[in-house]
Amino acid sequence: MVLGLLVPAAVSFVFAAVAAYVGALRALEVYFDPSQDSVFLIDDRDPPRRRQ
Repeated sequence: MVLGLLVPAAVSFVFAAVAAYVGALRALEVYFDPSQDSVFLIDDRDPPRRRQ
């Protein structure tokens, strides 16, 4: 009974940990590559223009 709860929890944890690791590597790759753009690294010094 305990194994029935422990194994799915362990598999879920490993899946989430690997997904977080891969996501962090991808974010760092985009951050340090000057030829790739990221939504989070847009230089928005100017205020947004309002539509009329």
